[in-house]
Amino acid sequence: MISSSKKTQRRLAFAAIGAATALVLAGCAEGDGLGNAAGGGEDEGGENGGGDTIQIAYLATGSSLPLFLMAEKYADEVGIDVEMVEVSSGNDSITGVATGQYETGFAGIGSAAYNAFAEDLPVRYVAPMHMGYVEDYFILSSQVAGSAEEGAEIAEDMSDYAGETFAVNGPGVVTEAVLGLALEQVGLSMSDINLEYIPFPDQVPALANGGIVGGILSEPFPTQAENNDAGYRPWSTPDEPPIPFTGILFNTDWAEANPDAATDFMRAYAMAAEELDTGGWDTPEMLDLIEQYTGADPEIVAQSRQHHIHGDLTVDLAQVLELQEFYMEQGSLNYDELIPEEQIWDFSWRDAALGN
Repeated sequence: MISSSKKTQRRLAFAAIGAATALVLAGCAEGDGLGNAAGGGEDEGGENGGGDTIQIAYLATGSSLPLFLMAEKYADEVGIDVEMVEVSSGNDSITGVATGQYETGFAGIGSAAYNAFAEDLPVRYVAPMHMGYVEDYFILSSQVAGSAEEGAEIAEDMSDYAGETFAVNGPGVVTEAVLGLALEQVGLSMSDINLEYIPFPDQVPALANGGIVGGILSEPFPTQAENNDAGYRPWSTPDEPPIPFTGILFNTDWAEANPDAATDFMRAYAMAAEELDTGGWDTPEMLDLIEQYTGADPEIVAQSRQHHIHGDLTVDLAQVLELQEFYMEQGSLNYDELIPEEQIWDFSWRDAALGN
């Protein structure tokens, strides 16, 4: 259980940040995909944050577990004070970090983040948050396939479903790219389908009644859909490296002005990643953390296909570049030439924390 002595503040943060918000969110909708401790990280003032406290934007989803674990277990160990601030979407996190409302936070690897980088805002990805598989997210309506086995047969070639409706939770977010990758496997493309933007919980009844042929659902919703016979995943989890879906962002103005605090944050985060990588995301302690932060039923979470993170916080930038290429093809980026991923990801604080 989370200690009652913790002063973690959970609240919905609404950023009223003017022109910078427009720059970050241009052409993108709400959605993402998918603590504290005693002590004192340095803070040299300026426009960022609340004194010695590192404010962290998070979304109440199980994929944010590395942040929950870092805040509740490892921030104390490295001697930093953190405040967890719940936001309503990954785009809110990007906006808040880019404008200095939060020192750090999460975001799906989507077009809003890429557009922020292109605008030269002081925000960079610095570590992965969770990784996963297309096969774990793509689900077909039970009106199309009455079982996982039938779904696997149908998924061999779904060209007959051109013009039908599929769903993701929002435009320009990582789940849209995941759908694009799934459609490639079934013989379709994004231009072949009718795409609807439907929140994850609302996709479950849409799958059940055939309102959508298929969709991209983040856990625990695909497991709920399968338990309720609303839909079925046609594929098992593959035995291959997972794809990065979300990442940790730093406000680089803050991180460069406070290198000790930024590195200590990364030390604590790396400890959390190592524990999850070696011990799993579904231990009783982890299920308790997810329930405390998200309200999710631990029984359903325990049945869900697990998220992933590398204990050494490595990211395959070639995999990530495929996501940027997808957004470029979809016309959701505010620039015309691909940005090298090495410019978007800054691993200097990770390397300092790990002694690389």
